[in-house]
Amino acid sequence: MNHTDLRGKKALVTGAARRIGREISLALAKQGVDVALSFHRSEPEARKTAEDLRAQKVRAMAFKADLTDLDACDSLIDSVTSEFGKVDILVNNASDFPQTKLQDLDQDRTRFALQFDMLSRLHMRAPRYLGMRLGLQRKQNGWGRIINITDRVTSKGQAYPHWILYLATKYGLYGLTQALAVELSPEVTVNSVAPGLVIPPSGMDPVAIQRLRDHIPLKKEAGPEEIAADVLHLIRSSAKTGTVVVTDGGSSIQG
Repeated sequence: MNHTDLRGKKALVTGAARRIGREISLALAKQGVDVALSFHRSEPEARKTAEDLRAQKVRAMAFKADLTDLDACDSLIDSVTSEFGKVDILVNNASDFPQTKLQDLDQDRTRFALQFDMLSRLHMRAPRYLGMRLGLQRKQNGWGRIINITDRVTSKGQAYPHWILYLATKYGLYGLTQALAVELSPEVTVNSVAPGLVIPPSGMDPVAIQRLRDHIPLKKEAGPEEIAADVLHLIRSSAKTGTVVVTDGGSSIQG
């Protein structure tokens, strides 16, 4: 079988209504992949993305799921496999990016507990659960791909201030990539993409955005299309597992 030809394969992309997830879904559809996309709150955007995918002459459906709930994860798997028959490719892209200053968390134990629990479930537990269930199915069937979207600092043992809970749980996702790669080999490969600045957070001050750009050696955002190309590269590769592609314009060179 020519694994570089992805036509007819089935993919589940989480958090796929907009931004990076949407671009990954579009890139897969252009390769002839049928795409199930999950969303939590962005239903109009999810429906529009699914419509745009179908314009590529592939099958596409949007599924609402709160991935912090294991029952919802089970329902998502059951619904997608019922509609698509199987899932060859899983892209764990769903994420949240709340700023969590250490001093604020120290003053509010309830906020610390709620946000750490939410981010742990979203960035670690859900990808592990989806990867375990779908990965074992694909292992039995002889071919599968799992791609996790992490953060550029996880590849270099770095950090940046004021996002401590986000970063801690993205590090967990990076570690999960290594563990699942071992467990699911050789039939299923598990890799990650570690983006730097791709799309500035909505509502961010333009001066702050320019300051971020100025600290990137290439002086620009990576762009979601670049991340989607990385995902396709890892899906097509037959010699990579437990590895990471860093796409950050050179930011990790400087720390």
